[in-house]
Formats: sequence, structure tokens, C-alpha cells
Amino acid sequence: MTRIYISDHGSDRNDGLTKRTPIYSWKRARKVAADHLEISADSASTRTRLFRELCTRQRTGATKSHC
Repeated sequence: MTRIYISDHGSDRNDGLTKRTPIYSWKRARKVAADHLEISADSASTRTRLFRELCTRQRTGATKSHC
């Protein structure tokens, strides 16, 4: 299983494979991880931001019951 690191201070230009090279968005995490995914968010604010991102993308998998 691949762990993908996500941070508010990350960049989607990074590979997300280490704490020093975190990515920023859920969209990028999905592309990097493909079939095997473990997400490591560095803070509560990152988790909150990702949750909001998922809720705004309801047509791609998030449901109203999660938001």
C-alpha cells in the first residue's frame, strides 16, 4: 500500500510520497495512488479542507450523507 502525504503547505507538483514532498489536493492524491491508497493529512485544517473538497465534488463520489 502506498501512503500519500497531503498538506495545506503541499503542492500538486510534488509526488506526495514523503512528508517532505506532500501534495495539496484530493484530486492529485487519487491520481498518484490509483489502486492502493493510504492518506496521511498533516493537520486538522488539512482534513477539514479535504472534506470540503470531497463534498463539493459530489458528482465524483462524495454523497450528501457524508457532507
